[in-house]
Amino acid sequence: MLFSEGHSINEICEIDRFLGEGAFAEVYRVKHKYLGRQAMKVFKSPSTSVKEIEEKLSEAIILSRIGHPNIIRVFDAGTTRVTERQHGFFTMEYIAGGSLDTYWRSYGSEFIPISEVVEIIIQVCMGLSVAHAEHPPIVHRDIKPQNILVGYDTGGLRVRIADFGLAKKVNPLTLIASAKGTPAFKPPECLSDMDSCAADVWGIGATFYLLLTDHMPFPIDSRMEFSSGSCWKDPLVPASHFNVQVD
Repeated sequence: MLFSEGHSINEICEIDRFLGEGAFAEVYRVKHKYLGRQAMKVFKSPSTSVKEIEEKLSEAIILSRIGHPNIIRVFDAGTTRVTERQHGFFTMEYIAGGSLDTYWRSYGSEFIPISEVVEIIIQVCMGLSVAHAEHPPIVHRDIKPQNILVGYDTGGLRVRIADFGLAKKVNPLTLIASAKGTPAFKPPECLSDMDSCAADVWGIGATFYLLLTDHMPFPIDSRMEFSSGSCWKDPLVPASHFNVQVD
């Protein structure tokens, strides 16, 4: 870990606890001097130039542009020194409820009530539609339960799309970007290294099916299986086969 509990970031944030990490960054819960509890994403590799810092903070720049109640909010961005080297970071909303993956697993052997699943997916669609409405559209490229946060406010359940680290503006002429993300939630056209708004919609559909059935629509265990296309040979099993409450 880059930081320990109690460490001060630029004399404005104090590390509260380590939340987790991915391939490129660590995430902490922090206490802001004036604004209270936030989440902070810090990039593991140090930056040696302004251009490199800007590239790493592209996620924060995207999020600052597409403000919506169902997309995670960014509060601040900058750099901090770790052993005399500059690391980029940004702070964002802290959602105590955690990810949709954690929320789904909390139901154990039971299904999430269908009305709740529908409400979750509607909110995901509302948030993502704002990114897709940009000119040119912004594609998330990694829609899955781990990148959707579930919390509560005065209106009840509120979902926010997070982790726009792979998000990219599509080519304004072709409306296509290079494919990235998690194979189990990607459509067949990504075999040709093509990603698009439609691929994000596929990711929502796969997430929807998983929440309703506790199964993936097309189980994909490895990139090799995805690359071979064998995962789509069998027809889709109707969701009602696994959950009789699905009409």
